[in-house]
Amino acid sequence: MIDTCLNRLVQSDARHSAPTHAHDQGQLTYIERGLLSLEAEGGIWAIPPGRLHWIPAGVWHASRSHGEVRFWLTLVSDEFARRLPARIIVLEASPLLISALDRLRRLETGDALIDPLVEVIAHEVNTGAVDAPGMRLPTLPRMRDWALAFLAAPSVKAGIDAAAAAVAMSRRSFTRHFEREVGMTFAAWKRAVIVHRATIRLAEGAAVGEVAFDAGYESVSAFISMFKAACGRLPGDIRRRTEI
Repeated sequence: MIDTCLNRLVQSDARHSAPTHAHDQGQLTYIERGLLSLEAEGGIWAIPPGRLHWIPAGVWHASRSHGEVRFWLTLVSDEFARRLPARIIVLEASPLLISALDRLRRLETGDALIDPLVEVIAHEVNTGAVDAPGMRLPTLPRMRDWALAFLAAPSVKAGIDAAAAAVAMSRRSFTRHFEREVGMTFAAWKRAVIVHRATIRLAEGAAVGEVAFDAGYESVSAFISMFKAACGRLPGDIRRRTEI
């Protein structure tokens, strides 16, 4: 079911950058150390350590690390891929899933342990705690240009009226188009972008206070509360996990 010859440790303690490409097989990737950005299907993810992501076969995607990264890459057969989700998912990898993947990559093709491990992996991927979906960007060119600029330097102080004015749209028209294309309210998307950018900067070594103030927060504690509510972990944890 899984081509164990392709289940290997990739880019150990190195920077990683892969331009847009697709695989003939589905891809399971576990981030052991560092942080990886993934762009695919109009979405953007910042994937910290302890997370596993699944990319179905044929999905065009690009990825790059922020600093050094260590991850395990597993390409799977079509038969096994049909048992996994039909879309990209990012989930928190359980200790059982990590152990099963680690054991699997040490086996040789035909080993009797492969099938039981595959069953464990399929179960854990399909029942694991899934992170929030990737942030989507608007497709209307002027809105997309604004969104990309905001993604590079997000601020909690940015308001919907200013965003609408920047793309020469009324507030009502901007709100309608934005929510239809990104699948969430402007406020929720703005918060997700701030968390995304903060995760990257923290992984690159920026201090929590610096990240908070650059994002427009006047209180570091307010930023920490927002970050924890949004992704279930403290911003300081990102720095510690990526430095291990």
